[in-house]
Amino acid sequence: MLKADFHSHTNYLQKGETNYSPKELIDRAAELKFDVFCISEHYVLTKLGELLPEYRKYPFASYGLIKDYAKEKGILLLRSVEIKYPEGEVLLVNFQGNVKDYPTLKSLEKLPSSVLVIAPHPYFKRSICLGENLEKNIGLFGAVEYAHMYSSFINLNKKAAAVAARHKKPMVGTSDAHHLLEVGITYTLVDSKKNAGSIVNAVRAGRIKLVTRPMPAHLFAFIALSNIFKICAGGIRIMYRLLSGK
Repeated sequence: MLKADFHSHTNYLQKGETNYSPKELIDRAAELKFDVFCISEHYVLTKLGELLPEYRKYPFASYGLIKDYAKEKGILLLRSVEIKYPEGEVLLVNFQGNVKDYPTLKSLEKLPSSVLVIAPHPYFKRSICLGENLEKNIGLFGAVEYAHMYSSFINLNKKAAAVAARHKKPMVGTSDAHHLLEVGITYTLVDSKKNAGSIVNAVRAGRIKLVTRPMPAHLFAFIALSNIFKICAGGIRIMYRLLSGK
């Protein structure tokens, strides 16, 4: 079984997303003995991308920078991206194309079968999440994410798990890492050979095991407060750019 994480971020393109570099993330993944990893930087197709142009940068730059280093560490790094559509965010794993060729959620129907489409944190209480758009477009998705961000007293993955079960979609565990402390709490074991095509096919076929545990209360509180701070900081940057015209 391959230890895999299909969702993480770095500070390489969007400085406010994390406080660590791609290399530091891969070092942490190697420390935790991951076999397969994805750095899925943000790419925003909504109005927000015009207001915050760092979210329209080439999203695979960090992948190109670090893939050989990851290989040296024994990690297969899959080319991936998290795209924000008006309907919500979508993860594309093993995506080899140009994000500009997929300007709408519906356009993802044209993706080759080599790409794994994952619904990340679909029912978390934010406008970036798919929410009811997941079931409306369930045929697009090969898997649903079981997000790491939950505790013993609050778990917003429950509805996602019910929807995934109803539509017979596998659930993959990820870190959606914005802090190194998040890596390794929730992940996926994949029964597959160590190559991209086999991994994508194994996930779609459900030959996986979700490994997860609730976040400790102190870590959950820290991450939640960090997220609130990041949202506020983003709002301030948007307001500044609107008022200054920069």
